[in-house]
Amino acid sequence: MLSIIVFCEDRPASPASRPVAELLARTLTSLVPAKIEGLPGEVRIAGPAGKDLSVLASHAGCGLIEADQEAAWLHLALQTARGRDVFLLRCGFAPESGLVGEASDYLISHSEDQASAACLRAVPEGFLEQIFPALAPIAGLIASRDLMLRAPRGSFSRLTGFVAPVTTFHTRARRIR
Repeated sequence: MLSIIVFCEDRPASPASRPVAELLARTLTSLVPAKIEGLPGEVRIAGPAGKDLSVLASHAGCGLIEADQEAAWLHLALQTARGRDVFLLRCGFAPESGLVGEASDYLISHSEDQASAACLRAVPEGFLEQIFPALAPIAGLIASRDLMLRAPRGSFSRLTGFVAPVTTFHTRARRIR
């Protein structure tokens, strides 16, 4: 079973002019095709306390993990995930179509490998990212729950550095504006 955690960051990926709840709603909407195809066993939201995310979580049928610091809500969300594998998706990004098939294939082919990880990169935006797509930011990460929990507590980028994904999906995630 795959657990999806939509992760709100202290410093969001999209412009600060949009409220966190709006970015979160649009990110969750992008996951509907995955839910329809049965990819996730559960979807949770991890974010800052006091941002009124509980109403959105309730309407979306998601679990909610809140804390005062980014490292705390990330760690709590990973601890409470029920799936063996976790897809950690940054709030403010929407995966393009094709992710469900690609993620399913990855999970099947790496079902025995607890140390492997894959990443979902953002659609290249700037000049350098278009020339070197590997410079586009990582929007999502799939790895075993146990591997992610062994990482030192910290930010999403620190977790990504520890997990060190070898596989990069061909599918991209667009930044929500």
